[in-house]
Amino acid sequence: MYRIDQSAKSHQRFRNSVQLAALQEMLPDEEIEGICRQLGHTWRNRRLPPPVMVRSMVFRGLHPDHSIASVLDDLSAILAPDIQTPTEAAWCQARSRLPEAVLTELFIRSSRRTRDQFGGPHRWHGRWVFRIDGSSVSMPDEPALVDAFGYANTKHGFSRFPVARVTFIELAGLRTIWDYRLDEYTCSEDSQLHDMWHTLPSGCICLFDKKFGSFYNLAKLRQRRIGMVVPLHQRRDPQELIRQGQPLGRNEWRVPLWLSPQLRKEYNDPSLPKVLWVRLIRVSFLRGHKRHTLWLVTTLMDPKKHPRRQVAEVYRERWEIEPRIGSLKTTLEMNVLRSKTPGGVRREVASIILGHNLVWRLIHEAAEKTETPADRISFAGAVKVVVSFSAELRQAGPEQRGAVREKMIREIARHTNHQRRGRVEPRMVKREPVRYSYLRIPRAEARQKCLT
Repeated sequence: MYRIDQSAKSHQRFRNSVQLAALQEMLPDEEIEGICRQLGHTWRNRRLPPPVMVRSMVFRGLHPDHSIASVLDDLSAILAPDIQTPTEAAWCQARSRLPEAVLTELFIRSSRRTRDQFGGPHRWHGRWVFRIDGSSVSMPDEPALVDAFGYANTKHGFSRFPVARVTFIELAGLRTIWDYRLDEYTCSEDSQLHDMWHTLPSGCICLFDKKFGSFYNLAKLRQRRIGMVVPLHQRRDPQELIRQGQPLGRNEWRVPLWLSPQLRKEYNDPSLPKVLWVRLIRVSFLRGHKRHTLWLVTTLMDPKKHPRRQVAEVYRERWEIEPRIGSLKTTLEMNVLRSKTPGGVRREVASIILGHNLVWRLIHEAAEKTETPADRISFAGAVKVVVSFSAELRQAGPEQRGAVREKMIREIARHTNHQRRGRVEPRMVKREPVRYSYLRIPRAEARQKCLT
């Protein structure tokens, strides 16, 4: 292994060429190399050491062309003529040598720093609010990925590509991903949540979808002083709960949830109580010209400290995690991954989420300096600005860099969206795609059929 201070001159020039200059201060060499040393990872200080690879992977996740060839072309443009550009094989080998834990640690540090720097005004009653939801991502049809993640078995049959299940925890207000889990498709979102809930700070509040509203989740999170707001599970009858409970005010009751002996045996957890008292809230709202009723269950029991209308209003904000997942899957195109190995898939997802968090940190910085609400700033516009200004920042001298960065921050704040409160969008496509038949056989076999 080469010593860092004795590397070849061409390697040092390669290291000093910053591919993603707009995020250079958030991904410094010293921090990345320090994490590698803590993990016991050793490397030869050649053309693609860990700092260069991390920034290159994040650049690939943010760039509109996510191909490795595009990453290497951009890297070649900033190198001296006498330095040879690495091949795609060398880039993939360097990525496989980089421990996934390096990206995970950087991702964790980025979310915590964003909270510490900008999270003060985004608490609700002095408590952090987290949103939790799940989704899935597709990937190339490779045998190794099929073994690692499997196909999705839906009502339409098995999927034609391997699919992985991913569950996100988002820190509300800051729009940053707090934690996530990526597993095989057969893994449930509940089990992924159980793997992550140790990262939730004690005393916070979680907003869940209906599928997370089990007795087990309510009881275990309450033991950690974590509040929950979740729709009533479809198997529970609200009228029966009201008959067993006590009124707390208009449209709210204190009701008991009983744990059946069958579920107690299934959970096999002696710390679970026999009965759990929760607060049941009825929310009526109009959708179009029709009135609907939503039953909410919460462990925030004090109606004076947490009024019914405020609880309903904060749960309404749970929908905001959907645009975050949309930003990852649509804007950053994480819905279809490109790596062909399980390790490459996990590193690709980690680098995309790391880039997402770093861009949102810049958005909050722009919002603070220009007094523009952060939720009005376009994430897609910010990504374009970061990629565009990276070329100018890596060419700017030390005395010019500050002015160029300030210009970038102002440009990020200039890209704003319309106010989206209460937005309703149909999940339909207006422009029809070109209608081709589905490829249900190997591509080589289909080519042979075309020739014959």
